[in-house]
Amino acid sequence: MNASSSGGATPLAAIGLIVTALLWGAMIPMTHALATRHLDPFFVSAIRYLIPAPLLLAMSVAFDGASPFRAPLPWPKVFLLGGGMASFSVFYTIGIMLSEPVRAAIAMSCSPLIAAIMTKIMIRVPLARGFWPAAIAAMIGATLVALDAVRPKAGSPGDHGYLGEMLLVIAMMSWSWYSIKVQFWLGPLGWSQMRITFLTSLCGGILICGLFAVLAWFDPLRIPSEMPSSAAIAMLAWVGIGGAGLAILFWNYGVSHVGVPVATLYTSLAPVFSVLVAALFFGSTVTLQQIAGGIIILAGVVRMQWLQARMARQQAAP
Repeated sequence: MNASSSGGATPLAAIGLIVTALLWGAMIPMTHALATRHLDPFFVSAIRYLIPAPLLLAMSVAFDGASPFRAPLPWPKVFLLGGGMASFSVFYTIGIMLSEPVRAAIAMSCSPLIAAIMTKIMIRVPLARGFWPAAIAAMIGATLVALDAVRPKAGSPGDHGYLGEMLLVIAMMSWSWYSIKVQFWLGPLGWSQMRITFLTSLCGGILICGLFAVLAWFDPLRIPSEMPSSAAIAMLAWVGIGGAGLAILFWNYGVSHVGVPVATLYTSLAPVFSVLVAALFFGSTVTLQQIAGGIIILAGVVRMQWLQARMARQQAAP
């Protein structure tokens, strides 16, 4: 995979990554509502990867015309990739729980930087032209949006120091590792992104559910004791099918075309969509600071894509 060096997203890849940002953005307030009002956060984290499995299975069979379980199938690599997804989910959940909200927002805004560093270390390809100005714009914009969305609470953030932020960094590293390795290990096998997403998400869900089973063994109260409300079921379906199913499918497709660092720039719009969804469904307000943050992110991405398009025209000119 050398897409990471091109940086010029095809229209379909760009649209897919923007949809991913929308789905992940909507997942943030819904996951927060589920974990604080309805269900145990680790239960939500465990089940969300299994909810979209039937849909992804049907899409994989329909697209490929064959079972995704057909041989040969490198199960060790597939489970390792699922482990990367599971690691992200676990470290992200614990990191959010232990982190002070503003510091967590700042840490998460560094995802383009972490993706770029991981890409340089793992595959040693040049970054897209104009990436760094776009990355700086994405980090500034995401920070502006997030800081205005999570106001600091009075008092100290607790006795955890910077453990929460460190776990969030590990979570982002885990996701970048998965995103890079999945294309290098499974892409050359000729697999469709639907098959890749289904199998790795399934393995990730199985691993996380195994961890939740251990936690529930020691603390049975984590298991829901009654049927969740219709609102909780609807949000859980959205988080599973949208945020952990279709979003990862679109993400993998986008990464296969533009690489992890550039894809991360697009998904830096997730906080913007998160604020909009929170305003529409949970009564939050949208501020000028948040609007400005979204404009900054968009400006950085558009500038980078303009540079790539201009370079492509120059190369194509006689």
